[in-house]
Amino acid sequence: MKTIVKYIIIILSLLVIKVQAQTELDNYLKIGAENNPGLKAKFSEYNAALEKIPQVGSLPDPTISFGYFITPVETRVGPQQAKFGINQMFPWFGTLNAKKDVVIQRAKASYEAFEEAKSKLFFDIKSAYFNLYFVKKGIIITRENIAILSTFQQLALIKVATGKSSVVDEMRVEMEINELENQLAYLLDTKWTLEVKFNKLINQSTENPIVTPDILWDGNMKMSKEMLLDSVTNQNHLVRQLDYKIASFQKQEVVVKKIGSPKISVGVDYILIGNSSNSNLGSENGRDAILFRKLVLPFHCIGKNIKLWLGKLHLK
Repeated sequence: MKTIVKYIIIILSLLVIKVQAQTELDNYLKIGAENNPGLKAKFSEYNAALEKIPQVGSLPDPTISFGYFITPVETRVGPQQAKFGINQMFPWFGTLNAKKDVVIQRAKASYEAFEEAKSKLFFDIKSAYFNLYFVKKGIIITRENIAILSTFQQLALIKVATGKSSVVDEMRVEMEINELENQLAYLLDTKWTLEVKFNKLINQSTENPIVTPDILWDGNMKMSKEMLLDSVTNQNHLVRQLDYKIASFQKQEVVVKKIGSPKISVGVDYILIGNSSNSNLGSENGRDAILFRKLVLPFHCIGKNIKLWLGKLHLK
């Protein structure tokens, strides 16, 4: 019974260590996502693309005008002195929605670019983290082997002193120790390089220690090969980014066609009129005027319609 309880405690301890180790990596991924300047730039580009959606979907700003007649224009009720006006331009039906569709597709492409940058950052962080784990394990194992060989060297020296062995055996052990010490120095240099790279990825001080687990958790792949290929095809951020860019170009074609349609301009002019010298006008003398206007057809649309009309005449 005690043996079973002992094994259960050991298994639970290993599970706790693995969960803590994976949580530590998740914390590093979170820090990297929050601090990495490249990822911040991609996210800012995505936010900027979102801000453009309400802008392109709204009407253009109304224009206010003012005019002063240097030489007053005489009318029946008096001379025109000044004019105030306000005008609003309305694009053709569906133009604003078409422009919004273009910007929405571009915003989606920006989001996929952000997700691609995040995936690449997480991959780099995980690669550096796992490499650092294996290098640390290599340092521990190398030091243990050096300690074991040092013990063998002491035994070899004792045998040489008692005449039970030759100096060659001791020199062979010493050469192996020197080789392991060189390997240890290389691993220590590699460890320092990986720590600097890892801290730069998460934008922290290069002297910040990196916590790695004693036991690496198991990452079992639960998806089949076919499912993985399907996931790569449908969820790859680069592929989806290209799809959204293609969709934005297709929407842009619709916008270009809409822009070629007529635009409706509605405005109001208020004209100040001075008093006339004609005293027979009565209450109409100097009465201000209000002018409502107008439907505007762009010149290129007029030209296109004239060409169509001339073409019909030619066919007749």
